Amino acid sequence: MPFRAVSVARFHFGGYDPGIHTTSVAITLALDALDTTALVDVAERATGGIRKDLCEWSGLFSDSTKALNSAAALVGTGTHVLSLHIGTATGDIAYLGTAFLMTQPRSMNLRELVREEAGFSLDGTWNRGVVLYTQTQATGSATGGAVDGTASSTAGGTYNVHVMQISTGTLNLIWESATTATGVYTVLASANITTVTGTLLNVGSGTTIARFVRHRHTNTVATGTFDIAAGFARA
Repeated sequence: MPFRAVSVARFHFGGYDPGIHTTSVAITLALDALDTTALVDVAERATGGIRKDLCEWSGLFSDSTKALNSAAALVGTGTHVLSLHIGTATGDIAYLGTAFLMTQPRSMNLRELVREEAGFSLDGTWNRGVVLYTQTQATGSATGGAVDGTASSTAGGTYNVHVMQISTGTLNLIWESATTATGVYTVLASANITTVTGTLLNVGSGTTIARFVRHRHTNTVATGTFDIAAGFARA
């Protein structure tokens, strides 16, 4: 029976990384049922309506600048990039989306650690994708492993990147694809980042995303340090 230990799950929100403070994460793929019951019906009737995906996080309060408590100012401010990587290897399953931070309560009992929670409402739906670059603290430039999508597609896709730290320079994030794992890669989308943030890059319908996809990044300052994670989902 296959299984995945929760110890290798990674949760990211914008430029925040709850990291080791996380105790549980739950994602919900749901919809609001439309009530189509008529007066002549002998029983209640319902049909599938609009998707209403959710995410719930809980953990221990930390005053780190990258911990989720620092995101309190983002409650209700707009959509932010949200990712759950289930595994740390390139190609492992990831759930990706954008979401509103709706609630962030904290509970405190005397002589116990402070517990922190957060509730997110997806702006759209969860997209099931893959890990392109597991959370890594690094310097300079690097290229992630190639992920095999089994075939090329033209339906579009999304690239979720979280930059939790950047010390200096400009970080150039590059999302690219090729017909073979070791072939010539073509850039699908890119972004220049200078601050801690979450970034979503989209490729619209009609653009060819070749079979193999990978993440790559460079920094204008060779000694600049940064902490990033990336995931990808085909439409």
